[in-house]
Amino acid sequence: MQVLFSENGRCRPSCQTDPYNRDMQRGRKPKHEAPPFGQRLAHYRILKGLTQYEFADLLGISRNLVVHYERACENPTADFVIRAAKTLDVSVDELLGVQPQRSTKRGPSPKAQKLAERISKLPKSKQAVVIEMLEGYLDRAS
Repeated sequence: MQVLFSENGRCRPSCQTDPYNRDMQRGRKPKHEAPPFGQRLAHYRILKGLTQYEFADLLGISRNLVVHYERACENPTADFVIRAAKTLDVSVDELLGVQPQRSTKRGPSPKAQKLAERISKLPKSKQAVVIEMLEGYLDRAS
């Protein structure tokens, strides 16, 4: 197996970069279910689009420690929880399961929100023109 090196010099198997093998399960299946914290950690890591290797690199720890936190650790250290939450852009409460997960409700995209903010900064007369144009376009589109 070819070995590649990441930016920080840690070795990484080539199967991480090979598109054919990227989604294949590595290692044996777990014998028991991961603890709730580990399940949430893995969930948010995957939502962020990070592999265990990438997540470990961002935190400055080994992949084996990430595996430990995701599969076996019942009581993670406060330092790890804070660093992981910052890296994954979630609150510590969400990561610990104190607060319900963010809802996936529909709403305006970030780009639409930025446009709305720009429109709100325009003078009232220009806002009216932009809103009229948007309403006319939306009427035709639907």
